[in-house]
Amino acid sequence: MNPRRVHSTTVMHIRTFSREKAALFFTFFFPIMLMVLFGLIFQNTGNVDYTIHIQDQDGSYWSQNLTGTMGKVKGITVQRVDPDADSARYMKDNDVNFLLIIPRGYNDTINSRLSGVPDTKLNLTIKYDPSDSAAQVKFQLVGGVIGYLNKMLSGQNDTLIMNPQSVISRNFSYIEFFIPGLIGLTVMTSAVFGSIGDENEYRQKGIIRKLSTTPITRGEWILSTMLYQLFLAAISTTLVLGVGYIVFGAALFINAYLPVVVVATAFAFSGVGMLFGRLAKDAQSAAALANVITFPMMFLSGSFFPLEQMPDFLQSFARVLPLYYVNQGLRESMLFENMAAAGQATAVIAVFAVIIFALGVYLTTWKQD
Repeated sequence: MNPRRVHSTTVMHIRTFSREKAALFFTFFFPIMLMVLFGLIFQNTGNVDYTIHIQDQDGSYWSQNLTGTMGKVKGITVQRVDPDADSARYMKDNDVNFLLIIPRGYNDTINSRLSGVPDTKLNLTIKYDPSDSAAQVKFQLVGGVIGYLNKMLSGQNDTLIMNPQSVISRNFSYIEFFIPGLIGLTVMTSAVFGSIGDENEYRQKGIIRKLSTTPITRGEWILSTMLYQLFLAAISTTLVLGVGYIVFGAALFINAYLPVVVVATAFAFSGVGMLFGRLAKDAQSAAALANVITFPMMFLSGSFFPLEQMPDFLQSFARVLPLYYVNQGLRESMLFENMAAAGQATAVIAVFAVIIFALGVYLTTWKQD
C-alpha cells in the first residue's frame, strides 16, 4: 500500500467536499442545530427516568413503605415483581438489568431497630448488570434511598446493608446524555450519506472505471475514503463538544476512548456506505438507500433517549445495530468512566470496521456496472 497515493486521494476527497455548500451545512451545522433544539427543549427536564424492578418477598407494612418511598423519588418508576417469581429467570425473560429484592424478615428487622435492639442488620439483595450504564445509575439512586432510611433509623451502624459494588455514576442532564448519541449519529449519517453519494457520483462520471488505469489499489482507494470521512468526523465531533460545553455547560469526561470510537465509527460506516453505494443507480436512489440504512439506527439505537424506554422487542432489535454499540461506548466513557464496558462496545465497532474494510477490498471492482 502506497501512503503517498492514499494521501493524495484523501486530499482530493476533501477538496471536492469543500466546494459543496449543502454538504458542508448538513455535515457540520445541521447537527449543531439539532443539539441546540433538543437542548432547549429538554434542558429543564432533569434526569432521565429509570424503572426500578422490586421483588417484595416480605409483603409487610415496612417493605411496602420502602417500595412507596422508592416510587416517590424523582427519576424512579417502580415496577413490582411477583414475590414468588424466580429472580434470575425473571431478569433474563424480561431483559431486566436491575432488580431489588426485599427479603422476608424485613419488617421484623425494622421493628427491632426501632425498639432499640442494637446492631440489627439485614442484607438487601440487588441483582444488576454492572456493565450496563442504566443499571449503574439505578444502583446509585437506590443507594441514596437506602442511605436515607439508614439515617432515619439512627443506627450507629447501617441497618440495611447493600452488597458493595464498584460503581462509577453521577447525575446528569438530558443534554449530557444526548451529546454522545449525537456524536455517534452525526458520524454515522455523514459517513453513510457521503460514501454512498460519492460512490454513485464517481460511477456516474466514469471515475471508478478510470481508476483501473492508475496504480492505485482497491485497498488504497477504500482507505483514503475512510480517512476522508474520519477528517469530517473529527471536525463535527469537535464542533458538537464545543457547543455543548459553551452553550449548555455540559460536563463530560474526555478520554482515549472518544477518538478510538470516532475512528472506528467513521471507518465502519464509510465502508458500509461504499458497499451499499454499489447498488444505487442514480442520485435519488443513493439518497433513498442512505435513508434506509441510517433512519432505523437513528431512532432505535438510543441516540435520543434511553433504550429501556422502548418496547422489549425493539430493545432486542436495537442490540443488533452497530450504532447501539457506538452510543454505548461513548456514554460509558464520557458519562460514567466505565472503561470496561466502553472497551467492550468499542471492540464490537472495531471488529465491525475491520470486517467491512475486508469486504470492501474483496468486493470493490473498477469495472463499470
